[in-house]
Amino acid sequence: MSAAKSKVNPTLQRVAKNLHRRGNSYEFRKVIPPYARAAFGGKGAYWKSFGDVSLREAEHCAAECRRYCDRKIAEAANIPDPTARLASFKPGGHVPDRAEIDRAVRSWVLDREQSAAGGGLDRDAMRQRVRDLALIAEVTPTHLREDRRGSLLSVGWTAEHIAASHHWVLPPDGPLADYLHDRVGRAERELALRVKAELNYEDRPAPTHPMFDPAAFADDKTVVIAPKRLPVPIMDMFEGYAAERQPGQKTMKKWRPALASLITHLGHDDAARVTPDDIVAWKDALLRPVEGEAVRSAATVRDGYLGGAKAVFEWGKGNRRIESNPVAGITVRVPKRIRNRSLKGFTPAEAKIVLGAALAIDWHSDTSFGAFSRRWLPWLCAYTGARVTEMAQLRREDVQRSEEGIWYVSVRPEAGTQKSGLARDVVLHPHLLEQGFIEAVLTRSGPLFFDPTRKRKGSTGNSQAQKVGQRVADWVRSIGVDDLELQPNHGWRHTFITNARGRIDGDMRRAFVGHSGKDEHGEYGDVTLPDMFNVLKLFPRYNV
Repeated sequence: MSAAKSKVNPTLQRVAKNLHRRGNSYEFRKVIPPYARAAFGGKGAYWKSFGDVSLREAEHCAAECRRYCDRKIAEAANIPDPTARLASFKPGGHVPDRAEIDRAVRSWVLDREQSAAGGGLDRDAMRQRVRDLALIAEVTPTHLREDRRGSLLSVGWTAEHIAASHHWVLPPDGPLADYLHDRVGRAERELALRVKAELNYEDRPAPTHPMFDPAAFADDKTVVIAPKRLPVPIMDMFEGYAAERQPGQKTMKKWRPALASLITHLGHDDAARVTPDDIVAWKDALLRPVEGEAVRSAATVRDGYLGGAKAVFEWGKGNRRIESNPVAGITVRVPKRIRNRSLKGFTPAEAKIVLGAALAIDWHSDTSFGAFSRRWLPWLCAYTGARVTEMAQLRREDVQRSEEGIWYVSVRPEAGTQKSGLARDVVLHPHLLEQGFIEAVLTRSGPLFFDPTRKRKGSTGNSQAQKVGQRVADWVRSIGVDDLELQPNHGWRHTFITNARGRIDGDMRRAFVGHSGKDEHGEYGDVTLPDMFNVLKLFPRYNV
């Protein structure tokens, strides 16, 4: 980043190639050359925000964006795709092995030699051709490797011709491209000596390299070329999975960098080439400590990395993209968690601290979203057992009154993230109404606990409701409820169920907190608002 740009935008800090940080958000930025801007909608730069993610996740996402840009720029310049081994492949193209390169080069030698012998060139032209090849015939293989694309232009041209005619996809700076240029250079020398001997009516000289031994040419005739299989890009398979299964934003955010991590580890993006041994090696690399970076837990690797890969590869298998799922059967042993705290929920003393502090907040004087969320979210979670994000994404229209006069909140997937994807209505406890929650709601419009206009466009980070929940959790820690084994928001779900046991039956408890039924029978029927209202009278009040 230039000094001038830093002065204009001092909040943008460069942390890696094309990767910048603005506050808690990471961004990818790449300048597009003029000749390729049409492929990017005429823009002079490609920009994408990753939101509030870890540096490791941001680096994986940036690598994916970098490959995308390099691919588009290469297409605009009509040059081979430099990301072919790490990203998508051109239609009909494939990556050859070294044996295939050797056969193609030998075929080129035979074709050129037969053209000369068949009168394709007169003898004067053939002599000129030999003079043109004279320097090449004297060049050693070492020189060919060191300067294969500099002064020896014919080597590069011939290599490009052979690659194009066989529909090869080769990264320009990869080892296979080096190997092809080396073999073409040797072929030029071999051809020069053969043509020279033909002009002088001499016997064919000894091969300049074992690859040109007569037995190698004979073996080429017996090789049966198997049909080439098109690669199956992992990210294309992921997009297919996402289009069909419609996973939540949180899942997409977690799995995309996980699959990018797999591609980086493999060094290619072909799902059909992935083996169980590759997955085990990837798993081991994820669990291995890296200096200067936080160690991933076994649960993170199991659920966030292997879990995502397993689901995507299973989808690929079920849709006949790949023959088998290499992740199936590979697990991570997660050590049993040691708990020094007997309760999962709040103790009465802890609940009193949090709810008392929330009750003391004067939301009339402090009209900010932060004060409003600290005042009401702990009480809503305590009396509904709902997830904090479900409450934090409530809108004014989600707080409703039934025909029977019962006030309730309507939890809807359309409002934001919801684990089950199923809407439900939750009756409000009379104590919430006595505190003036309905009057407080009527003073707001749109989302109750955050300003939607402050959401950054294109952000793939946590939703605003999730960030609100995190800020409330930080506040709970700050007021003295700092036991790290207690989840400051999720603990209310445990506390609600604890207080409801013996007073509210299981089906009704599940209706409040949004848990699924124990069996198919449990999924039948509905829980009405009057039923919820009647049983909620049995739920004890929090006396603060």
